[in-house]
Amino acid sequence: MLTTKQDNRLTAAENVAAALTQDATPYAHDKALQQISQQLTVLLDALRPLRQKGIRTASQGSTKTKGQRREQLATSAAEVAGDLYSYATDQQNRALQTSADYNYSSFRKMRATALTDLVQHLYDEAETHQQALLDYGLTPARLQELKDALTAFTGTKNEPRQHITEGKAARILIKDQFSQLATLLEDRLDRSLRKYARSAPTFYHRLTAARQVIDRPGKQQGGTEDPSTNP
Repeated sequence: MLTTKQDNRLTAAENVAAALTQDATPYAHDKALQQISQQLTVLLDALRPLRQKGIRTASQGSTKTKGQRREQLATSAAEVAGDLYSYATDQQNRALQTSADYNYSSFRKMRATALTDLVQHLYDEAETHQQALLDYGLTPARLQELKDALTAFTGTKNEPRQHITEGKAARILIKDQFSQLATLLEDRLDRSLRKYARSAPTFYHRLTAARQVIDRPGKQQGGTEDPSTNP
């Protein structure tokens, strides 16, 4: 996943690599330029696959799934809490009554951690009183539904953080690779190339022309532009 500017610079680097391989005769006895050509090939092999990932758009799939799972959990939890509350009222069990004194709206508004903790507590209480709760319509199937909904929601709770961490790691890696590319082209190639302006002008001008970066307009492929990633 590259930004448009990174993609432009990758294209320029590919042009340089093509120009170097087109005619290697001028630098046949230049160890430095030969090393640069080899290192450039290695870097390009690492960077080219990033183009295959396409344009990264704002991911709504995970958010939507998390919302749906919260909805499912809140619905199931509210139903079980209602049965548990009715049972606790009949038994004059104030502690259990207080534990189950939550409605659908309450579950929907809770933070993820508080929600999972409460639902787990409700599930444990319902399991403890499972036999008696059969008279209130709380069947094993409904209790299993609550457990499944809790498991599904817990699985999505850490997804956004995981995606952020993975995305950050990927951007750091890309930044490092483009930094290496910048060092190779600006600090090493440009210096090594200068002497060919007189000894092999055609070769020199072909390489300097390939070094030009054309900033093509377009949407970024993968996020916010970072000038420090540009060679």
